[in-house]
Amino acid sequence: MDHSSSTSEPSHKAIIARNGGPASLGRLINVDPNTVKAWNRLNSIPAAHWRALSEAGAATLAELADAAALRAAA
Repeated sequence: MDHSSSTSEPSHKAIIARNGGPASLGRLINVDPNTVKAWNRLNSIPAAHWRALSEAGAATLAELADAAALRAAA
């Protein structure tokens, strides 16, 4: 999977979108799609799920951390 983003700044929302949206990403990591919809709305994926996302090839740990840092700085 291509982890490049169309923007120079990563976001958790972009990571969800490029993995097919909340339903697809939820199925990929065995999380309820409604939970992933909430992450999308908040543009925030909880760190407790980062390893599963990384192991599934949905995002790198560095991408997830960068997106979280940018959100925190905003």
